[in-house]
Amino acid sequence: MLIRDTIECRSNVFITARERGKKVPSLCRNGHNRWVNHGREYLARAVTPKADWTHLSNDVVKYMGFGIGGELQTATIPTTPGSLGYDYPGQTTFSDDDISVSVLERPLKVSGTAGRGAASGTWLQPIVVNSDTPAFIGTPSSTVEFMCLFNDSGELDLNGTYTNIPLSEIGMFLSAEAATLASDVVYDYGSGPAYIGASRQLLIAYHTFSPITKTPSISLEVRWQYQF
Repeated sequence: MLIRDTIECRSNVFITARERGKKVPSLCRNGHNRWVNHGREYLARAVTPKADWTHLSNDVVKYMGFGIGGELQTATIPTTPGSLGYDYPGQTTFSDDDISVSVLERPLKVSGTAGRGAASGTWLQPIVVNSDTPAFIGTPSSTVEFMCLFNDSGELDLNGTYTNIPLSEIGMFLSAEAATLASDVVYDYGSGPAYIGASRQLLIAYHTFSPITKTPSISLEVRWQYQF
């Protein structure tokens, strides 16, 4: 029997929405997803030693990011550059079941100015560090959990100048994506219908969900569990 038949990495995503500290059940989401190919390749590198017995890969899980793509998006959003589509154009076709997905379909900036050529701000949010660790081993001991907060500091995370944003996809990213956090070529505005730019961040796990209407008064707590 092959190891791959008996061991798999599962992910569970829990998104909690709060308005001025009070939980908003209608905007909370729980979901399950598979790791995509890039994540599976990362796991193989993470356990492979080099000749000096150091890790073949020194990357670690570090970021989360949201988008407005994914097949569960139901909001009416321009797909080509114009209005909200001007800043974040693209399609809504990605699925949790497709392990070939490698990027968010229509990623959002966590902070800063959206739009063509606007490099201010960042695309991904770092995982919270509590008690000097960014994650903890759960129960059973083969479970690890990461947490990320959006709007926890009172800033307009994800919204920018928009009153509301229909979030519908989320991804987990490695520390290697630090090099493109403020890139202005995450979107290629001349290359439809996908508009994927050269510096689109690569994710290791992907999840799409029914839209969460994110306003500046809504804060989000994401707990993402990996179960081996």
